[in-house]
Formats: sequence, structure tokens, C-alpha cells
Amino acid sequence: MSSDQYVIDLAAPRREAQFPHGILVKFSEDAEFLFPAELPADALDPILSEDLDLVGLLGDVVQAQGKSAVDEIIELLFRRPRLPKLFLNAVKETYKALLGEQQFADFLAARPSVPDYVRLTIGLTRVYGVDLGKLFGSAGSSETDGETSKPTSADTTSSTLEESGAAPETADSSGSAD
Repeated sequence: MSSDQYVIDLAAPRREAQFPHGILVKFSEDAEFLFPAELPADALDPILSEDLDLVGLLGDVVQAQGKSAVDEIIELLFRRPRLPKLFLNAVKETYKALLGEQQFADFLAARPSVPDYVRLTIGLTRVYGVDLGKLFGSAGSSETDGETSKPTSADTTSSTLEESGAAPETADSSGSAD
């Protein structure tokens, strides 16, 4: 066999091998829930729905210029007043798809708070290996697992800074003396 690094390795152990019976979540002293070992693709349909348009919302946030992300999100929420309720409903539908009817009813009976949904969603995205930024095609800072690019030539120019963050030495470009 080759020692090449595979882009896709279907022989790698699946999450079912780690969690053969599913992902057990302790919600409270009296409530625990079993999520599927693998994230079914259709479970994300409510989050990715055109009605919710999270991809468009994130695109608007990324396109915002001169505003902080928080300011832009608040402004977008005022322009889309139905969004918080639509989003919460989409999250609930996703949990319903993951848990099934009976477990989801039991989950709602446990009266999860918004922070409970946030903590549980963050925990599940880590276990499932879902990167929401990549899922929504966020154009934020790009990370790569690839090599750093190499210079095309060994030559340097006089304008190249020797040390990162160092100020360039400049001559008076106006040609006038003070």
C-alpha cells in the first residue's frame, strides 16, 4: 500500500465505531438523550432552508463594511424580525430529526433554555465534526491545511521588510527639505 495521504479515506473508522449505540447526552439528573452516532444529512435541512436564509444572512454580515459583526447582526435582525423565531424553530426541527418523535417530546418536556440549546449544539457540532463556518461557506478568515506558498524567485526588493511589523525606511519622497 502507498504511504500517500488520502483526500478521502473511507477506511477510516466511522463515528459509529466510537459510539456504536449513539451519542448519549446527560441533560439533567433526570433526563438523558441518545443522538445518532452519525449526523444524518437531512437533519440539517431546517437550518439550511431557503425560508431561514442563513447563508444569505452570513453573506450580508461578511459583506458589511465599517461595522462590527455584532452591529451588523443586530441591524439584520431588525430588517428580518421573523428570523429569531424561524431560527429557533429550525433548531427544534433539527433536534426532532435527530432524536425522533418520542425523545424530542421528552426533550421539550425537560424545558431546555436557549443557553441549553447553544451548549448542546456546540457540543454536538464538535462530536459530529461539523464546522458551521465551512457549512455556510463563510468567507471569513481562511484556514488551510495545505503548505504555505513558496516564493517564485529568490530575489528580494528594497521595499521588502526584513522583519514582520517593522516600519520601512523612507526617504523624503516630496524632495523638499524641512
